[in-house]
Amino acid sequence: FTLVGATTRAGLLTSPLRDRFGIVERLEFYSPEELARIVTRSAGILEIGLDDSGAMG
Repeated sequence: FTLVGATTRAGLLTSPLRDRFGIVERLEFYSPEELARIVTRSAGILEIGLDDSGAMG
């Protein structure tokens, strides 16, 4: 079976609990360029007009 756990405060977990998870992954924040690409694509799907400054702002 698969168990997925998530927290923003891993330091508050006990070591034995953390050690029970075989894989630890950390997610990075999107860059401004990646966010603009996501917003632009979503606007296109929803047929909403959006210029480059609106996507970045």
